Amino acid sequence: MSSSDEIPIEYENLFKLVIVGTSGVGKTNLLTRFCDNEFLSSSMSTIGLEFRTKKLQIKNVEVMAQIWDTAGQEKFRAIPPTTYRGSHGVILTYAINDMNSFTGLHAWYEIALQYCLTDTKFLLVGNKKDLDSDRAVGFELAQKYAKEHGMLLIETSAKSSENVELAFITLLKQIFDEQILKNNQINDENQNVKKVSNGSNSIVIKSEKPKREIREERKKETGCC
Repeated sequence: MSSSDEIPIEYENLFKLVIVGTSGVGKTNLLTRFCDNEFLSSSMSTIGLEFRTKKLQIKNVEVMAQIWDTAGQEKFRAIPPTTYRGSHGVILTYAINDMNSFTGLHAWYEIALQYCLTDTKFLLVGNKKDLDSDRAVGFELAQKYAKEHGMLLIETSAKSSENVELAFITLLKQIFDEQILKNNQINDENQNVKKVSNGSNSIVIKSEKPKREIREERKKETGCC
């Protein structure tokens, strides 16, 4: 694991995001554009994992985004489960000029489902919008996939910066709203909840199962396959 930023030891509103997708779709450039407002025209493929952090305001509340950039090469697809666990959001990334990057995206989605919690938010991002003249993935096709899987679609260009901030902020707002909803309901939910003492403070932690595990349990209960 490598990192250009230090992990905050304690931060009240720390949201973990994971960017996934095949090699060459521009995951690292999206991250660099969002964090530094820079674009590297000749960046090398990421090897392994690295993350960046960025402080920003969501609805007048300061939050810390911890964003993990994953390797895209096929041989590195076996990303450690710990990378996904505890993530609040996953950005599924493809390049609009590369149909293979879009068709291969579902495999990344399936892997994430195995380890993410039930309330993890997903966002579909079609990068390289500046190459619209070479488009291979139609907006309608991507939009159909997004709707079928309960996520939003945003097309971006890390090169021109178009919609990059919008994509990250949109996902973070969804996560923020979900956390507020959970906090409002937590007094009514006593099952699978424990308190961890941290000095003078108490942190409430809700125990949840991965989406895939819950889905399999529901199949057994209903007899569906």
